[in-house]
Amino acid sequence: MSTPIPMLDLMFFLTETVDNPRHVGSVLILKRPRGNPEVVREIVAAYRAAKPLPPFNRIPVFRKSGMPLWQEVERIDPSHHVLHLALPSPGSDQQLHELIADLHAPILERHRPGWKVYVIEGLAGNRFAIYHKVHHALVDGESGMAILRRSLVDSPRDRHIRPTVALATATRPRPTPHGLRETLELEAQRLARRTLSIGRSSIRIAEETLGGLLGYSPAHARAFTAPRTPMNDPIFNARSISHVALPLRDMKAVARVWDATLNDVALCVVDAGVNRYLRAMGRAPEHPLVTICPVSLHDAKVKQATTNVSAIWPGLGPVSAPIDRRLRTIMANTRAAKAQLGTLGRDAAYSYAVMAFALSETLTIARPEALGLLPANMLISNVRGPDRPLYLNGARLEALFPVSTLIAGVGLNVTFMSYAGRVVFGFTANGSALPEVESMARYTAEALGALQRASAKRAGSARRTTRRPA
Repeated sequence: MSTPIPMLDLMFFLTETVDNPRHVGSVLILKRPRGNPEVVREIVAAYRAAKPLPPFNRIPVFRKSGMPLWQEVERIDPSHHVLHLALPSPGSDQQLHELIADLHAPILERHRPGWKVYVIEGLAGNRFAIYHKVHHALVDGESGMAILRRSLVDSPRDRHIRPTVALATATRPRPTPHGLRETLELEAQRLARRTLSIGRSSIRIAEETLGGLLGYSPAHARAFTAPRTPMNDPIFNARSISHVALPLRDMKAVARVWDATLNDVALCVVDAGVNRYLRAMGRAPEHPLVTICPVSLHDAKVKQATTNVSAIWPGLGPVSAPIDRRLRTIMANTRAAKAQLGTLGRDAAYSYAVMAFALSETLTIARPEALGLLPANMLISNVRGPDRPLYLNGARLEALFPVSTLIAGVGLNVTFMSYAGRVVFGFTANGSALPEVESMARYTAEALGALQRASAKRAGSARRTTRRPA
């Protein structure tokens, strides 16, 4: 069976290089259950015996004429796609990060379905890990998390193993039968809507590019004016990876004090952590960092495993600002960016993301410093995770964090997700420019502590004001 490759998914293939592949991943750290020494081998065997379903049985076909297609394959080599590895016991989390970085670097072959699963033993504390590596054209963060969630269960007594690759189904709405006239009218409406969305997106991109040529301004938000940082150094085929888990209750409490969203708080602590990391390198930015934040366009009524996102490019907090001022600035900037994106509509917002990413790639290739245009310093995204403890073959899931792709010219990707009362941040960085991100993860955790102290001070001030007599 063959189906067309959607526009944004195709972009992931067209912009992919050996030094900067376009795959994403997730790492599950699990605690072995008592009384089942074969738990890991059973999981490996189940994955190797599974029959992959769409999109995990697809390969891209690039024809001499016509649009590229997805082609479903009947057979795969289980020993190539599912691997059983071990760290020297007792392996630390840092050793796991280093191993995952090595496994994440190589590009996925296009003549095979674009995924691999690594089951890794030897972690300290009687733990093991599972690393899923998947091409971004197959799934985005939201659809990938939905698939992963379906592979896990709520009870340790449920020992039925559900391999992710055998659960995924890319279902789309079935077309309603129409007569020739009705069909032609629907196609004409669809074509007109797409043409209009591309036109509106082109105007927005042109306006932003012209604004960027004027340079950075502290008084006016201008696209393509991010400061030059180590995150914008050339990307080579090396990665550095880390993760940190923060209490969800603490982050929500901070958000309530400032009337902020959980995303605002996450952006704030990451921004503070990254700025501290850059200062320690002696590479503090000249003005506030800029991040790309994907925005999901998924329709809750349509179940599909494909990429369907747009994006905003908000500026973050002042370089050396106190944590409370950093949060307030981020709140204002993200609200303004989302409001501006909301004026486009769903179709135009999707086209806008495709065109903006394409322009960013073009600027990177064409030496953007010649024009003074730099789109962003990092990409920060949020993936909704499960809120209850989950299990696989009786093993309790203790941590879950993403390993992401890097887009051209942006050498840091931070993806965070909530799981069972914690928010887990996964850091994926250009290893040649950011050789270790363990300290970046630690600085992010310490930034939450600073934000909690500022929040307590603000809450105390509010209580004193309320008690003051008239």
